[in-house]
Amino acid sequence: MPLSQIGSYMHTYIRITYRCQHIKRGLTRTHISESYVMTYVS
Repeated sequence: MPLSQIGSYMHTYIRITYRCQHIKRGLTRTHISESYVMTYVS
């Protein structure tokens, strides 16, 4: 496997991992705000 191919593979892997973490963080933030609103309303 050429070094350039390994580099592009790692770049893609890092980008996918970053995106997953970003989505997970966004979902967590939304969940926390929803829980806060529900507690505040009830």
